[in-house]
Amino acid sequence: MSTLFTVLGIAFALFILKFIYDNFLTDNAEKDWQKLKQQDPETARMIEQNQGMNLRTNYRIREDGLYLWTYQGNGPNGYISGISMGLLFEAGKVCKFEADFVVTLTKGEVRQVLDSNSGDYLQEVSPDVTDYTLDGKKISFRFYPDPQKTSTYMELVGEITSNGLCLSITQHFINYIKADFDSEILFIGAEFVFLPA
Repeated sequence: MSTLFTVLGIAFALFILKFIYDNFLTDNAEKDWQKLKQQDPETARMIEQNQGMNLRTNYRIREDGLYLWTYQGNGPNGYISGISMGLLFEAGKVCKFEADFVVTLTKGEVRQVLDSNSGDYLQEVSPDVTDYTLDGKKISFRFYPDPQKTSTYMELVGEITSNGLCLSITQHFINYIKADFDSEILFIGAEFVFLPA
């Protein structure tokens, strides 16, 4: 009987030692990483993009596609049946286009937009082209309808996210009734999704 307890004791001790070795003394990171990539590929992609203690310090604006935001629903002045804004970045400049409907673009259509707006168009003086400021992951820019009147402009401020931009859109203008500068927040947290060409 004591032999049985000795064998069971040794088997139990080996089981506990194996458990401790597998969970605390070996590096199962690669096996767990492969398991995560299969179970949740979106999270794995975000982790790969944010290497270095999960802090991404090299934020950049992509120029190989465009950023598109569409909205349909209640706005500050009532129901909006559809509105879209696209942003195209190239060589320190940003170009915007707007539509009064929900825009959906295929990869080929994104390529056509890039081809038609590249080069000299972004160097022209236009109310739809401006410079942008990038500070870490924070980004801001202003579109002036009349470059001579710098008190009236649309400002977009926000940050680079893992799949595009999150921007707040504010319209600044002169309020002649108040005889002062005024602003109206049009949208907070507008999600501009990056569409590659």
